[in-house]
Amino acid sequence: MTEAFSPPKHRSTRHQAVALTRLMGLSLDENGVQGTLLQRAEQRVKRLHEQYQLNVEAVLHHAVEHSDNDVAGHEPDPDWLHQFLSLAEKVHSPRMQELWGKILATELSQPGSFSLRALDTLRQMTQKDALLLGRAVALSSMLNSEPNRKILLGYRRMPGYGGLLPAGQPSLSLSRFGLPYSAILTLREQGILFAAELETGLLTQGEPLRLRLLNQTLLLRPRHNRLRLRYYRFTPLGLELARLVLDQGDADYIAALSKMLSRDFELMAG
Repeated sequence: MTEAFSPPKHRSTRHQAVALTRLMGLSLDENGVQGTLLQRAEQRVKRLHEQYQLNVEAVLHHAVEHSDNDVAGHEPDPDWLHQFLSLAEKVHSPRMQELWGKILATELSQPGSFSLRALDTLRQMTQKDALLLGRAVALSSMLNSEPNRKILLGYRRMPGYGGLLPAGQPSLSLSRFGLPYSAILTLREQGILFAAELETGLLTQGEPLRLRLLNQTLLLRPRHNRLRLRYYRFTPLGLELARLVLDQGDADYIAALSKMLSRDFELMAG
């Protein structure tokens, strides 16, 4: 098996640079002789293709692990599969290889689940970006029967009776739960979240709202007619990629959200 195409950890910068020269075929051979330019180029291409093969094999291994014995609906689109493999071979991180394996397993069972644009976005994502996506999904929820995922960050209380009842805008700091505003900006730039913070229409007093979090459902009943929920919304692209990291919700976020909402909503378990 060839060496992984990444600098070794816990070494000096010089050691890492030397290791890269070996991978690229630039180092001296055992006799202290450096090959010709053509030989060095051939060596570099050979090592790259060996690593690409290892990458694809790792992705396929994860795809098998995440597949079941259900009968596939039909074959995946050949152009999609070609594009997938050409991108997957350049995925070096084990964590990202697992995500790509999940994509292939899902696409084989449900062709059309992931667009080429989703593949291209995932190709540009780092491990850190994938972790941010995971945090965003962990904090997400859906209202009633809507399929769109949202990240609730607060609500707006409109003034009432000519201003006698004050306005307000209770909010949560999402950075407390691993999603600072810089992460929101990154997710927007990647097309995973819509660019603008959004609001619901005015909610009807007493009309129940079913808030479906990842592992819990809450019923909200507005105490009056002056409330709007505020949220970040996942784009269609974001919804595609969110399927890769659906896991457990964040209990601390749910507790903080419930405490905040209880000021103007009646809450009960759904």
